[in-house]
Amino acid sequence: MKNKTIYFSAFREGNIIPTNFENWMEKKALLGWHVEKIGQWSSLKMDFIQSQPRKYRFVYDVNSFPNQKYKNMYRQFGWELVGQMASAIIWRKEYTDKRPESFSDLESLEKRDKRAVNSVIISFALFSAAALGFLIPAALKPVSLSHSDIVQFLIAGSLMLLIAIYLGSVIYQIRKNMKR
Repeated sequence: MKNKTIYFSAFREGNIIPTNFENWMEKKALLGWHVEKIGQWSSLKMDFIQSQPRKYRFVYDVNSFPNQKYKNMYRQFGWELVGQMASAIIWRKEYTDKRPESFSDLESLEKRDKRAVNSVIISFALFSAAALGFLIPAALKPVSLSHSDIVQFLIAGSLMLLIAIYLGSVIYQIRKNMKR
């Protein structure tokens, strides 16, 4: 058996969008690459083991604080908990014929996507605030900051701003995907 590590898995190919992540994981499983456990840091580093190809339906469900009733409901319908990555719970279910659905209607799917947008909006706001927190002092150049401090503030603020821009594009993509 071979192992493969994929870095920044949640940020590849638009995988931060729930549907894209599900499809990406399903394609990996069809190629015989299976994740055994998803943890908090799996968005940065995800380990796969190669074995027989399988047809899995994956579900990316945003739920920051899953309770036992929630987990039992999924398990009752045959879903396997793969793990939790930040506020996303990842489930899978093997199938042969018809691809199973986790969300029984369009309304519940839309609610899931709204929860995903809301969690990204929180991150967007935090990174935007951090960017401003670094860039404003650098632009005002108070006498208490040395040239080296200002450069560090500019670098940190620019990095935070780039992340905020990326998150803004993710919000746009999820909302665009919701309209389909």
